[in-house]
Amino acid sequence: MINAILHWNKKKWIFIALAFILLLTAVLIYNSYITKKRYKEQTTMAQEYFEEGNYEEAVKAYQKALSMNYGDRELLSIGLAESYAGINNYDRALEVLRSRYEIEKTNAVKEKIEEISAKKADHSFYQLISFGDTYFSNEEYNKAIDEYEKAKLIMSKEDISYLKIVESYIAMEEYNLAKEEIQEGLELTESTKLKEMLIKVETRLNEIKYDEILLKASEYIYQENYEEAFNSFNEAIWLIPEKDLAYNQMAELYISMGEYDTAKALIQNFLRSNVSEASQEILNKANELIRQRKEKQRILNELYTALSVVDIEEITKIMKDSFFIEVIAIEAPFYYSPSGNLNTAMGYGMFIADKNNIYAGGFRDKMKEGIGIQFVLHENEKNSGWYYYQGEWNHDMPNGMGKTGEGVLEKDSVGKWQNKVTETSGLFVYGLESGGMQKTFYINEEEVGRVYYTASDGVPKPYLDENGQEIQADKPYQYVIGPIYLNNEPTGEYYSVNNNTKFTVKLNND
Repeated sequence: MINAILHWNKKKWIFIALAFILLLTAVLIYNSYITKKRYKEQTTMAQEYFEEGNYEEAVKAYQKALSMNYGDRELLSIGLAESYAGINNYDRALEVLRSRYEIEKTNAVKEKIEEISAKKADHSFYQLISFGDTYFSNEEYNKAIDEYEKAKLIMSKEDISYLKIVESYIAMEEYNLAKEEIQEGLELTESTKLKEMLIKVETRLNEIKYDEILLKASEYIYQENYEEAFNSFNEAIWLIPEKDLAYNQMAELYISMGEYDTAKALIQNFLRSNVSEASQEILNKANELIRQRKEKQRILNELYTALSVVDIEEITKIMKDSFFIEVIAIEAPFYYSPSGNLNTAMGYGMFIADKNNIYAGGFRDKMKEGIGIQFVLHENEKNSGWYYYQGEWNHDMPNGMGKTGEGVLEKDSVGKWQNKVTETSGLFVYGLESGGMQKTFYINEEEVGRVYYTASDGVPKPYLDENGQEIQADKPYQYVIGPIYLNNEPTGEYYSVNNNTKFTVKLNND
């Protein structure tokens, strides 16, 4: 009986044990199912968050999936690392990967470490570039350069940091430093942008040097060292041949020296290959000056001829012309010779003292000497007139046989204009009438009288009748110096002068 009970109890416990094992197995299977399901849901959720770019939620999901101690932990670690990288937490991402690599040194984890490290470098690089850009926008160029230099240490073969540094130096007008930075960058990169920037910087450096050369040329001109000035202009032209400034300034210098044809040829040569309004204006100026020079040559030749033959009408016509006043006389005083080769030490030519005073004749040591004529034009509000001396000169003074002429245009007693001319001929001693003299009077080119008299040191002597007596003048404080003749016959009238009269050659405009 006892054996039967024991046998029954044994079967019962075996049954219970089997039932428990079955139940435990079922629970384990169920739990595994649930865990696997939750794992799949979590990994799926993490993947979806990652793909959506919601990296913070993806981090949380991957962390929960890893905490389940289920599935491919290497894959989960990589996903977590990528999610951290998505929020720029590269240090945490690398920490996750390195921890995994210590457990399993797989190529996948190793490659991901390298990838995240590269991304970290990229992020740091562009972050520093961004910092530099902020300083640059605030015109804090030295601070910007500091940030770009830090970025350059991270990626020395990327051209962007070099370009940014160069732009900063350009903003500071430190073109030599900019060039050095470009050359450093080109040693490590084959950047087309840096090569283009080098051309830009070298162009600017040439422009700076160009301006410095022209400034030096201006200093040479101020010092009247024209040879060095021309050398400087040629140096600038060689440096930047397509720029007009050196050509223009050189042409202006030639013009100031009277070398209009050289200035014209220089500008024409430049304009064959270039376009410049400023250069065209200078060319027009040179052409106009050449035209004026030819016109000036023609007029001066005509004036010289008119003076030589004492053609009063032609002389006054030329001297009253606007071209003579505004173009020729404006350069006075100057000497001129129709032959183009005037030797004022000893020779013949013409001297323009001003717009109203000219001389043509002989020179010696720049003084009037020999035969010559000085002509003076008078212009005022009341009347207009002229005066000349033609004859012998010595040491800049009328001295010898000569003749003066004086003309004035004035109204007569009834308001009619009359052209009155007085000509005086005889001997002049240093500008003073001396010896026997003759005065001839004209009105409107018709002779109206003539008087012969004697002067000493410019003072006319009183006329004495056949009895040796002075003839009484018609007006007080005057005295008679001679009878008036017309057509070689005495008119019965006498020519009187004021007391203290002194006849002298009028050499100026007074």
